[in-house]
Amino acid sequence: MDGQPDAVQCRGQCPSMSSGIGSTTRQALGFTDGGVMSSRSIMLPELSALLAIAPRDADVETFRRLAVDEDALHRASAANRLKTFNKLKRLYALNQAFPIFREFRRLSLLFPTELKTMAGSLAFAREPLLRACADMVLSTPIAAPLSRASFEAWVREHAAGQFSQTMYRSFSHNLYASFFQLGFLGAAAGKCRLRQRITAGPASVAYAAFLDWLSGLNGLALLQGNHSRTLELAKAEHLAALSAAGQLGLMKVAHAGGVLHLDFASWLQPGETRSSSPDR
Repeated sequence: MDGQPDAVQCRGQCPSMSSGIGSTTRQALGFTDGGVMSSRSIMLPELSALLAIAPRDADVETFRRLAVDEDALHRASAANRLKTFNKLKRLYALNQAFPIFREFRRLSLLFPTELKTMAGSLAFAREPLLRACADMVLSTPIAAPLSRASFEAWVREHAAGQFSQTMYRSFSHNLYASFFQLGFLGAAAGKCRLRQRITAGPASVAYAAFLDWLSGLNGLALLQGNHSRTLELAKAEHLAALSAAGQLGLMKVAHAGGVLHLDFASWLQPGETRSSSPDR
């Protein structure tokens, strides 16, 4: 499917990082507007395999060498190795110059069991179609069935008249596979899979809050930010997880009298700055 258009324009209610972050700032942080959903899923197994063998401080050239020159992902041809690496870089950045990847990498090394949930948050930050489709998935009740056809119907409405029949099917297959890989879809039920809630620990809750904080949110509004809301945590559970993250020393947390304050300043390096206006 490469060579086909990847970008899908948002229609209606489409959460977009561009609404609250200036283009220069958001690019410096690592947020993007371009995706891979026309030709690939989120490739979580490939990402996990690459991260597992990469040095802790691997830069983008090291990731390229491992994936392309050393065939760490076991692809059949040099062209396929390069294509896979480019898709992974486009979706996950693989560049420690971007705070949203650097902190994902740091936390995934400290809390490897939470890699999948944090990878989902990172993918939502860099793939607007995936982020927009989350609205449809999250609106489906837990334990209710979702089929590949449900995703095709969604993308046909979301991007009406923009693509060929083949492309709509490709988008739907990749979105369906992506939400299954991330854990939003579970056991098979006929031609469907049952909706389930993903697992979120203190690190993944902190990381999602960090992404929303970068986009300008503060206080209790963070709980309903574009990224934090995908964790589907009740307010008390969400606050408890943030407090646990604070107790682990991941960031500074203060919550009293109905006021929440999170301080992620230590997650940024000199010269890096968050948005001053909320992403709403």
